[in-house]
Amino acid sequence: MLFAAKVFLWFVIYSFLGWAYESVLCSVTSRSLVNRGFLNGPFCPVYGFGALVVVLAFWNEPDISFWNLFFSGMVLTCSLEYFTSWAMEKLFHARWWDYSSHRFNLNGRICLAGGIVFGAFSVFLVKWLHPRVAAFVDRFSPEAILWSAGGLLLILAADCFITVRHILALNGRLAEIQAALDEYKARSRSRAEALRASLQARLEEGLPADLLDELKDRRPVVSLEALKDRLEERFEESRMNSPRIQSLLDMRKFQDRRLLKAFPRLSSTRYGDALEKFRERLAQEKEARKSKKKD
Repeated sequence: MLFAAKVFLWFVIYSFLGWAYESVLCSVTSRSLVNRGFLNGPFCPVYGFGALVVVLAFWNEPDISFWNLFFSGMVLTCSLEYFTSWAMEKLFHARWWDYSSHRFNLNGRICLAGGIVFGAFSVFLVKWLHPRVAAFVDRFSPEAILWSAGGLLLILAADCFITVRHILALNGRLAEIQAALDEYKARSRSRAEALRASLQARLEEGLPADLLDELKDRRPVVSLEALKDRLEERFEESRMNSPRIQSLLDMRKFQDRRLLKAFPRLSSTRYGDALEKFRERLAQEKEARKSKKKD
């Protein structure tokens, strides 16, 4: 029981360090403060699990070589990151990060650059950091370790429950918005086909037979995709953009803004169009606040 509590405290410490690393990195690159991570609190559990996997695999091998530890740690942590990305996509129908723009990536879930960083972290962790973290935890009494582990477990469980409940609620809102968008798109395609046929008939009316035969071998005079795109751009003016859909798009909670800021490449596998509409509204709101401050 005591050892399990110690391991959990290691997990919490490494989750916090991972959150600090990710938040600083993202804040510097985006030039704004970013609370990076899936949870609301200062924890990135994937870093905690990754560190534990490496520690438990190599803690009892003090003589392991640098390169063996580097490549083994890289394989273990990249495997964990790949599985985490896949599992979160299946659970929440979303891609939380995407390395498709990076060279030598695997399905956008992991990439070589990240693997090299994780391999270097594995060496640093086993050879230098973990002995100090373990010694720090061992300084506390068994009672303090057990009570601290229990309290932190409750905090993390509550944070996880709140976050998951919010994401499921957000997906429910996005599903309703997506249904309206899909119905409008279907109607737009039907209208575009009818409009193109009407315009085509008017354009061809009275044309000589030889010119009509020539037109049959060419692309349509009026592009169906162009008409469909123009109609889809007018969703805001349609009946499908009901007060209910407007209220769903305007329902922007703190966690909505935090998650989209923490994961700027977040994409939905089911409600992609709705998420983009939602992101556009957030951007408009941000611009409106900036304009208001200038005035």
